[in-house]
Amino acid sequence: MREREYPLNVAEEQVLQGLPPEDTAVFQNSGATLRLPSQTPLPSRAMFAALLAVLAATAGFYVGTDYLDGDSGMYTHRQLIFTQSVGAPNESAILTGVLIDGDGQPLVNYTLEGHLAYRKNVYANTSENGTFRMEGLDPGQMTLDIASPEGDRFTNLILLNAPAGFEPFGFTHLVFEWPSESEFESGQELSVDGHWIDLSESQRENSTQPYDQTAAAMYDMFGTGFIGLGIITLVITAIGIKNKNVGLIRTASVTAFFSMGHFYVSCGFGLIAFLLTVSLVKQE
Repeated sequence: MREREYPLNVAEEQVLQGLPPEDTAVFQNSGATLRLPSQTPLPSRAMFAALLAVLAATAGFYVGTDYLDGDSGMYTHRQLIFTQSVGAPNESAILTGVLIDGDGQPLVNYTLEGHLAYRKNVYANTSENGTFRMEGLDPGQMTLDIASPEGDRFTNLILLNAPAGFEPFGFTHLVFEWPSESEFESGQELSVDGHWIDLSESQRENSTQPYDQTAAAMYDMFGTGFIGLGIITLVITAIGIKNKNVGLIRTASVTAFFSMGHFYVSCGFGLIAFLLTVSLVKQE
């Protein structure tokens, strides 16, 4: 008979009574929070730069509207044309134009004399279409005499354009209307037959010199550009403040500088605004 087998003795504490208990997960709040860029307040330096950009844009808007108003304001078209002529080369202006009567009909064989300060005067005659052309003139102001075959004389102080950009000559085109007989009779009587109407002194005193309207259109284009840059600056600044974007405010400071024009006080104010905004606006 075989002996009955019994299992080996195992310590009671080693007997597996069940699954081990699970460890409890422990979470602790570190206090850190996630903030989006749009939720981060703008630095005080950025807000000050935005204020400067708005001021510069507002001034640029004013400069633009001033450019569009050619006969009054800080910068008139005549002042701008004369400013461009300062320092321009002599004999770099060309004058073309038409001489007509009160009914718009061309006047033929009238003599034009351009008075030059340091050289001999320049002469020309009107063609059968009333047109004329004078070369070798100096940019800026020039006294122009127009004489009829009968001996009447009509004098104006005109403005001649300086060369623009890389062009060797500045072109000016003017249309003159010959005064009526009654106007000449009320004018100064000459020693010879004829009368003389001289508008040059009143044009000098009242800044009413005839000038090329094409040049005025160019300054109107500049004025429109300054206004456009000013509006763009205001829009970019508003978006930058709303989105708390320092980079947009920096961009607005650059567009504000170019909206200021390039003359006198505007140039200085725009440069100061640009330097301050660029130096103050930095990502913190």
